[in-house]
Amino acid sequence: MELGQSAPKEHIFGCDVDPVAFQYLAEVLESPVDLKRFLRSDFLAVSSPEGWPKTFEAILANPPYIPYQAIEASRRDELAAQTMGVSGVGGRASLWAYFMAHAVSFLAPGGRMAWVLPGAFLQADYARPLRDHLAKSFRRVAAILLHERIFLEEGTDEETVILLADGHQLPPLRSAIDLTEASSLAHLQERIVDWDAGRLEAVYGARPAALSLSSDVRTFLNDLDALATSQPLGDLASIQIGLVMGANRFFVLRRGELAGAGLEEDDCSHILAKFQAVQGLSYSVADHQRHLDADGRGFLAGDANGAPSERLRAYYDTFDEADREKVGTFRKRATWWRPHDGRVADAFFPVMHHYGPRIVLNPDGCANTNTIHRVYFGQAVSPLQRKLLAVSILSSYSQLSAELVGRRYGSGVLKHEPREAEKIRVLMPAVSDAKIKAVFAKVDRALRENDRELATRLADQLVYSGSGVDDPTSYSNTLVAGLAAVRERRRPGRRAREIVRPEPPTR
Repeated sequence: MELGQSAPKEHIFGCDVDPVAFQYLAEVLESPVDLKRFLRSDFLAVSSPEGWPKTFEAILANPPYIPYQAIEASRRDELAAQTMGVSGVGGRASLWAYFMAHAVSFLAPGGRMAWVLPGAFLQADYARPLRDHLAKSFRRVAAILLHERIFLEEGTDEETVILLADGHQLPPLRSAIDLTEASSLAHLQERIVDWDAGRLEAVYGARPAALSLSSDVRTFLNDLDALATSQPLGDLASIQIGLVMGANRFFVLRRGELAGAGLEEDDCSHILAKFQAVQGLSYSVADHQRHLDADGRGFLAGDANGAPSERLRAYYDTFDEADREKVGTFRKRATWWRPHDGRVADAFFPVMHHYGPRIVLNPDGCANTNTIHRVYFGQAVSPLQRKLLAVSILSSYSQLSAELVGRRYGSGVLKHEPREAEKIRVLMPAVSDAKIKAVFAKVDRALRENDRELATRLADQLVYSGSGVDDPTSYSNTLVAGLAAVRERRRPGRRAREIVRPEPPTR
């Protein structure tokens, strides 16, 4: 009506499976709902319904955010086949992605869209083909990351993305989606006005963390990237997933559960089940014993080699055979009851974390579950360089790099898949063996005392000075502040306690 249309109701069409939506629609339209224009149907099953035009000038949507695991396998295959030719969305996508891929086929040349989407749109692997498809198919596309959590009452703490696209099938202005942010719904309205006027300030093709970087932080990061001592973690180590149990509670036990299972400690091997058990920069047998003494899970029922004891065989027989057949992981293993593949990690790397990643050395060969990645160092990486790397990744430079390549999830957690972890940049300066040992010991102690701030400051002092940076303190202060800003955005309402001081402490 505001656009000058005298009979707007006749120009709006819609689709929904929820009868409540039609009750609401009747109230809004102040008239009975035309069930030819408004279909009570699964939109993904709609192709060219009677009463609908072939194409539309505008599309508005707030699709369901149902994950692929909750979609029946046969339905996933159907949806992937339906949308693959349009956008390349595969069978592991959440339901919203199929809605978007299908909706674009209804849009007229020159048309526009606005969507309410989950934060996964910006970072999920399954969404990458869709993002690329949109960037190529519209004159311009903008994604506005909304920091206000608007769906908390619906039980989700995930960030919301408002996607705007116009000029369907017109030559794109850029090869990537414009990315910007809004702190609130009121701020979002201002951003949309800026978008309409063509003055939206944005970054292109970046992860959400890039929005929080000041110009000074960007400059310092670029300066450090150009140093000869800077390199991606993947040049020094390979990151791989941990051991997949298939039934964690069955295979990973507490000390107090052994007797009930008919097992003794000698029947088991040690396994790190949760990264929270790690305190410092290395995880020794003594560390594991303290974890077990605190009633932590850490006994793996069995090991990688040899025949199981009679007690273990009896324990394995307690797993119901019918239930075993339902576990896909068991079917993939040569021996269903042997999750250990015999490959012990040189170090550990957390899959998900709140405070940023760590590399924790594994001197005594403990196994680990797939909640933790395994790190394997290159042959040229000496034991001392391993210690240097474990310190270096705690620097404000590497922690910021980790924020930029990682994925943000609900409640503010940061996740790294193995290939993403290998993209984290680290500084590996040539410093004396004595210095590496001394700083490694200090950082290890700081972490065990839960002083992450001090650990980062100590790492900064070592790698910035060793890399020949003109003003290490300035670099440290600027990047520490930038890291705090990124983490505050990632974890709204939480104080980034680990990094607050303006000057590096000494110890």
